[in-house]
Amino acid sequence: MTLPQGRVLRGATEAEPIAVPPPARLPYGRRVERAVVDAEARAREIVAGAEARAQEILADARREIADLKLRVESEARAEAAATIAARAVQLRRQEAAADERSLDRSVELARVLSERLLGQALALDPELVTGLARQALSEARGARRVRIFAHPEDAAILRRDASTLGLAESAVSITEDANRARGQLRLETDIGVLDAELAPQLDRLAKRLRETLRR
Repeated sequence: MTLPQGRVLRGATEAEPIAVPPPARLPYGRRVERAVVDAEARAREIVAGAEARAQEILADARREIADLKLRVESEARAEAAATIAARAVQLRRQEAAADERSLDRSVELARVLSERLLGQALALDPELVTGLARQALSEARGARRVRIFAHPEDAAILRRDASTLGLAESAVSITEDANRARGQLRLETDIGVLDAELAPQLDRLAKRLRETLRR
């Protein structure tokens, strides 16, 4: 194999040499003092410690907020329970007062009915008044004179039965008193005054009725 021969080209002027820049020099390493390195490391430790402390403070704050929320909720529930209990007590008192008023009305009605029945009983059995007068006179033993105040209807019965009262008719005087109820006697004697009534028996019955209804 034969290579072709080269040709020489002639130019009008001589070619100028191309300037080649010198190779760039690498920078020399900078010397850092050990104190600076230690300071930077210490600074990083301080920053890391501060961040860790900040996280702890934040966690503590969150726990305190959670505890505070629980306390507030607990106190709110306790306050609500106390309010409900107070309302329940107030309602119970109102109910008790209403029950007491209803009981009073019932007992009073029973007493009124008893008085009416007593009036009817006295009308049907006049001996009740006479027996009441005898009992009162037995408690006033030693009296020489007795004045009996009674309802007009009872006074009429006592005049009729004066001989059975246990005292001489001359020693007993009977006076009508329209202000007195049936079965209500007042005895004035030379040794004192004595009231004899069937009504207290009704009061005792009313009291017993009240105690029974409260059970």
